[in-house]
Amino acid sequence: MLKNKLLIGLLAMSLCACSTGNKNQANALDEDSYQAILPYESSDTRSKHVGLIQDTDLRVEMESGLMDLSKKYFSPTSVGYKTHQFLDYDELDATDGSRGLLGTVRDGNPNGLNPSADEEFDTGNGIVTNATILVDLYELDWYTNDNLKGISLGLVVNGELNASDGSSVEITDEKMQNYLEVTFSKLASYMHERFNEINKNIPIFIAAYRLDDSNTTGKGGYIYEGYYKGGQGSFTSLSQEWVLVPSSHFTDLDSSAATEFASFKEEISRVLPDNTYITGEAKFESKKLKKLNLTITAHGKTAGEILAVIEDVKDQMDTFSSKKCDYLITVLNDDTVYALIERASGSSECNVISKI
Repeated sequence: MLKNKLLIGLLAMSLCACSTGNKNQANALDEDSYQAILPYESSDTRSKHVGLIQDTDLRVEMESGLMDLSKKYFSPTSVGYKTHQFLDYDELDATDGSRGLLGTVRDGNPNGLNPSADEEFDTGNGIVTNATILVDLYELDWYTNDNLKGISLGLVVNGELNASDGSSVEITDEKMQNYLEVTFSKLASYMHERFNEINKNIPIFIAAYRLDDSNTTGKGGYIYEGYYKGGQGSFTSLSQEWVLVPSSHFTDLDSSAATEFASFKEEISRVLPDNTYITGEAKFESKKLKKLNLTITAHGKTAGEILAVIEDVKDQMDTFSSKKCDYLITVLNDDTVYALIERASGSSECNVISKI
């Protein structure tokens, strides 16, 4: 989502100056984007996130996805954002698996959010001990001027656990929700009790991102959320999923989009039939296609050939009929990006950034 937002801003060649009341803030890329509060304060948790999950695209998807979900509770026109103003490296640290919020709960670490090493965790498909469910934790802080207006927390969780015999055991939806509701509430209480600035009137939004265990894309998606205000919490199930394109699962989820992709691919292959490949990934929310990212990979092509592809891609964007999906197509030649072609949800206009 973040890459799409950056692209939209560049293509528009203008910046929206929607005011959130913050004295020092960046201009939003569009009216639906949050504004960073300046000067931007980097957190020492960055190295923690990188160490836990090395895939940059996955880390960006987690944080940008948390921003998107937060818009239901914290309007981009009312607040700007900072990150990890409260949960720093030491608060999260689980270097030895026993301390910090990411560690196991034990006498010396009562605030740990993972089960104790000797606890028998019921996955719904069998009992697992020494279970590591919570992998990482992201924090976004919402401010108007210097006043804290709310906090969003993103929990990254494993959907499968390793059993003592080396096998993988999937956590059922019911058992995962049970764990998340208890963990959400424990974390919300911790934030209120640990930090004076976060009183009971400061709302806390928490969402859980389940890592993909099927190796279809490696991205996973958000599956559950909780919202706390005045000491009360409410929960909602979410359904996000990334799938490979093309794939049988993509076809099962949206046969029309799969047919459109096949037609698009066939047309592009007529321009450059040799050594040109088109692959991608699609994001579904509640079984509805919300994002389609495609990559056209060519090798050893001339400037004229690449330009012909870019022009044809733009012309063929009408192949995709859905107006409720964000489309982004990247054109590569020998691992170098030569063009980005984008069509935003709700728009019929196609925008192009090209190096040629």
